[in-house]
Amino acid sequence: MMNLEKLLLKKEELPILHENCFLIPIHPKLLDEKTIIDPKIANKVFPKAAKDWYDDLKEYVETVKDEQIRKWINDVFLKKKPRITKKKYLDGHQYLETWRDEVLTAENGFAESFSISRNSGGSIYYPTYNIDNKKFVEFNAKQGYILFSEEKVREFSEEMLKLDNGIEGGKINVYGSHNVDYYPGALFLRNWAILYMNEVFKQIFK
Repeated sequence: MMNLEKLLLKKEELPILHENCFLIPIHPKLLDEKTIIDPKIANKVFPKAAKDWYDDLKEYVETVKDEQIRKWINDVFLKKKPRITKKKYLDGHQYLETWRDEVLTAENGFAESFSISRNSGGSIYYPTYNIDNKKFVEFNAKQGYILFSEEKVREFSEEMLKLDNGIEGGKINVYGSHNVDYYPGALFLRNWAILYMNEVFKQIFK
């Protein structure tokens, strides 16, 4: 078992590629029905996810060369700092403008789905019923969706593999995605899931 500091997920380990593609690894212990997880953790970290998202998006927009996209991000997402509201008379969710903290959990409390908006932000979910929810992750990869050390790949994997070309790694459970069409939504979901995972790790790997 890795120590907690090494186990925590880092943004640089889980890059967003092609503007809207990313993977969030799931530690096997979270899928164990004997592991009891607070089902409200994802909701509790939602406000911090909003702040992190805003700060990261401000940095990102400075790198955008397309003037039309830069203007869209500034006008739609960065005009004012994030403010979380609750609309209890509607559904009790926390809202960031039109996005909200919609979370579905398994019986043990594990967050199986994170959604900010089915149509304009997207969702990530597990299990991925229509496709394989395990992805091969190379030891010490320098490029790709999950950039883990060999030690961390082994920690998150239940099966080790050596490919025909000699590359070694492991198969890791990941969330699938739906309607994550643009960078701002991908960034929010990626950051939110990282915060969630790290808070869960702090509680179950004390």
